[in-house]
Amino acid sequence: MKRIKQIGISLGVLILTLFLIYWTSGFYFSPQACVEDSLRGLYFMPAEKIFDIRTENYVYYLYANDHQYALHSVRKTALFFYVAAGGSTHNDYPKSTEPFDLDFSADQVNEVFLVHRNRPDIAKVEWELAEDSRKALLDQWKDDFAMIVLPRSGADSVFWQGTVRAYDAQGKLVDERVFP
Repeated sequence: MKRIKQIGISLGVLILTLFLIYWTSGFYFSPQACVEDSLRGLYFMPAEKIFDIRTENYVYYLYANDHQYALHSVRKTALFFYVAAGGSTHNDYPKSTEPFDLDFSADQVNEVFLVHRNRPDIAKVEWELAEDSRKALLDQWKDDFAMIVLPRSGADSVFWQGTVRAYDAQGKLVDERVFP
């Protein structure tokens, strides 16, 4: 009986320790709970989840409300815990005068491409990167946002170098931007 009591006490201490780590140091059991807590800390909530894209050890989230959006990532660490891996928020995106707005984020493993279309006739956006001739095609829209995650290239050059083209449903060029 003494052995069972020792095992029970050890399990209780382990559970209490895991709970304290979870509660005090920014570790979460759920990636969505991690990013939503981060957004609450930025006074961003309430907002609607638009996208969540999962890779091997990362989850990338896009949240938006009527005048701002947030692009955040969460990294899996230490077996089943998640920690915030970075992000950005952008205000007043509906006031843009451009046909589409671009955003980009990168970590050690992946690159995230984001487009917000301000014109409903834009059906797809092609993002051609100058440093390695890769292309990111964004054509899956939700609430006028399209997002894609690609493995990070080996190039260390500036990610805004390249050409971005927007096309309508018939394949006609709507807008083109070249970033030197």
